[in-house]
Amino acid sequence: MSERSVFLFPGLGAYSPGALRRARRSHPQVDATFQEIDAAAVLAGAPPVSTTLFDGEPRSIRQLLAEPAEVLQLAIFGISVAVHRVLTERGARPHLLVGHSFGEMAALVAAGAFSLADGVTLVCARAAALRPWEGRGAMTAVGMDQESAGHVPGVLDEPELVVACLNAPRQTVLAGPPTALDRVERLAEVLDVPHARLHLPYASHHPTMRPAVADFVARMADARQLPLQAAVHSPVHGRRYTDDDDLKQALAECLVLPVRFTDTVRSLHSRGYTTYVESGALNTLTRCVEHTVPGVRTTAPLLDPEEEDAGLRAALTSVARPRATPIQAEEEPVPSHPAPAREPEPTDVRPAAAPPGRVPPPVGAAPDREHLVVELRALYAETLEYPPELLTEDALLEAELGVDSLKQTSLLGRVADRFGLPAGAAELPVWELPTLRHVADHVAAAKARR
Repeated sequence: MSERSVFLFPGLGAYSPGALRRARRSHPQVDATFQEIDAAAVLAGAPPVSTTLFDGEPRSIRQLLAEPAEVLQLAIFGISVAVHRVLTERGARPHLLVGHSFGEMAALVAAGAFSLADGVTLVCARAAALRPWEGRGAMTAVGMDQESAGHVPGVLDEPELVVACLNAPRQTVLAGPPTALDRVERLAEVLDVPHARLHLPYASHHPTMRPAVADFVARMADARQLPLQAAVHSPVHGRRYTDDDDLKQALAECLVLPVRFTDTVRSLHSRGYTTYVESGALNTLTRCVEHTVPGVRTTAPLLDPEEEDAGLRAALTSVARPRATPIQAEEEPVPSHPAPAREPEPTDVRPAAAPPGRVPPPVGAAPDREHLVVELRALYAETLEYPPELLTEDALLEAELGVDSLKQTSLLGRVADRFGLPAGAAELPVWELPTLRHVADHVAAAKARR
């Protein structure tokens, strides 16, 4: 069986400050993509996003969350589409495209099922349909397998909790009321299970979101579905899309149905898909793939903002192949229409985000910084069971040492307890603290503000 390649389109957690700033200098597809997105966004009544991404100092996800929802969402969508354009226009030939929840819209645009302008319409329609639900729900990723996570609602007597997303064998996302997720996180602390509240204002992939489905479909009315030019597999519907599908309805159903990314990866791997490229920022999905089917080839071209050109070259090499006909039968035959929706035996999005690379550290490092690094190295080495010599102050915790973001979030909680940091000091997104040096400077600055 020949090797096959997959482009992965991540969801709403896939934002990295400074993404594509270096790549746009040598890849005109980046600016061309965002010029189209800006024009369509203005027509849709949304702000342009290219200035947000490329002008001034890179902005954090917290800063973008304070903007209208469309800004961050169009940025993430645009980054995914731009990466796909850069790679395919330079000769990349992936066999299959896979979107994770929100990422399905970028995957379908990349596959030609919608124009880029209509893709903007889809993103804005989704944001508008979900606006009434903001603040009514939330999501938490926990370091548990599906079976263990499935028992949590019963153990806590919280029937509104659902398993919203299966990302990896030991990474599951629960969705529900914020108060119920508070209890989940307290239970995780007691069990010493890594956990992280996701940067989302609602409970995606939850059955109570059903009223938003019809609203989303209505708002997409002007978007025109086109013939697919590449194969797209949906982890929500559990199969490849076809031209007979009503893709707008399928996208709307993604609001309430679970995302079974782990099942998708295992199924694809069994059929010879052994190369996976993250078409977006960070390495959220490629890390999930590595945890699910170790030994495959993965590339996350935008993981390190300082090495984007090298990352794109590596991705291009991994998926180059002779041009084929638009859609070949890369999978076994599938029915013409979406399979009947499984009852939301929930599953959802947004894998915990990974660090973007070498970000400037916070200002205000205290004089005892060297001592802080020594203490942090000891704490991290003990918790991770790593040799201390591996934990140099500039080693990238995720990209080089393989410490996933759930574990990093848990470690930041221990750091806050160890150093008596003020409330909220452990809530900084882990991708803003990619090395022990950054963690030490963050601790020093937090102590100085007390």
